[in-house]
Amino acid sequence: MTWQATFTCVVFLITLILLVWQKVPMVILGAAIPAVLAIAGVIDPKEAYSDFGNTTVVFFMGLVVVGEAFFKTGLAEFLGGKIIGLLGKTEKGLILGTGIVAGGLSSFLNDTGSTACLMPIVGSMADKANVKKSKLLMALAYFASLGGTVTLVGTTPHIVANGILKDNGLREFGFFEYTKIGLPLLIIGILYMCFFGVKLLPEKDVESAAVNRVSEKNPGKMLLVAVIFIGVLVSMATNIIPMHIAGVIGAILVVLTGCITAEEAVKAFPTSTVFIVGGIFPLSKALVSTKAAEFMVQAVQPVLSHFPPIILLGAITFLMIFVTQFLMNSSATVLVLPIAILLSQAAGINPLASAMAVSVCASGAFATPFGTAPNLLVWEAGGYSIKDYFRCGFPMCIIFGLVVTILCGIFYL
Repeated sequence: MTWQATFTCVVFLITLILLVWQKVPMVILGAAIPAVLAIAGVIDPKEAYSDFGNTTVVFFMGLVVVGEAFFKTGLAEFLGGKIIGLLGKTEKGLILGTGIVAGGLSSFLNDTGSTACLMPIVGSMADKANVKKSKLLMALAYFASLGGTVTLVGTTPHIVANGILKDNGLREFGFFEYTKIGLPLLIIGILYMCFFGVKLLPEKDVESAAVNRVSEKNPGKMLLVAVIFIGVLVSMATNIIPMHIAGVIGAILVVLTGCITAEEAVKAFPTSTVFIVGGIFPLSKALVSTKAAEFMVQAVQPVLSHFPPIILLGAITFLMIFVTQFLMNSSATVLVLPIAILLSQAAGINPLASAMAVSVCASGAFATPFGTAPNLLVWEAGGYSIKDYFRCGFPMCIIFGLVVTILCGIFYL
């Protein structure tokens, strides 16, 4: 392993320690990570802060402004009230409703977009039902990730996996081929959260938007925001324009139409989230580009190659789940999938089994906030620590891995 790879691993470990310690503000930590990597020559100084403007950050900032308009006009309160009227004010009822809506939406829209779109509605549901917002937001992130496994377009790693399969001369997965794995995962995830995870979800005294702010409850503006929001969803679903551009246009429109003021839009930007996302992305890329992560994955390759088929598949599944807790899911897919294909071919088993497992497990980052954008997006809003994710998410990771192994074994071995 090169010194750059070693240095990147050290930075990664220090970042984990500081995040658990929670004594260093996320703004400072997020700003420091690219600077340290650039000074050490691990990343190009010209590109050190480029991820502060990547498509995920830009889209999230745009949707945060739309979300502010949801609250300000009274639309979020209205929709939250309707959902509560159907499901009741119990935690389990709200979690079930969040799972159905977020899982269904993420199946056909990107899981990141679904999370950003639903955050204001879920927050309003929590306020009206007097349920801790921290419980529903973490559940929302998990359900969005689970929903993303259901179809080809639900999450970026599925697209990445198909590209790798094509490059290796293998058959690509169809649009609904993921459904036979992803839909059972979503259903089991909802059941887990309703009957077991609800007891492990963190109860944080996050300041509620409803405490210090009052919505206008303006029917005309509510209708405007709804139309703009639907336009963003349609643009995302049809790929008429890129997702992040749709988010920005939505933000511009809610300001130009007077749904919120420019000052309110600027105040809505979540500074800490933007900084930590902008800092984590280059660190994740550095772990891949310096081959630090590849070194760690390949270290276990000789052991895995001697396992029976179903055990090998399970080992690849849990290896991917472990890796994606710390790398952004697209990076983890690029890293692990080629190795998984080679291992499968060497063992004489269908490489599509391991390819499906790796692609789906890219969405299995439940035990940390790092692996998926939905987890990062709710991090600040829910007031979470890494321990909060681990407490509720670790059992989910185990269940998730076992179900993926069994289903991929049934359909592909």
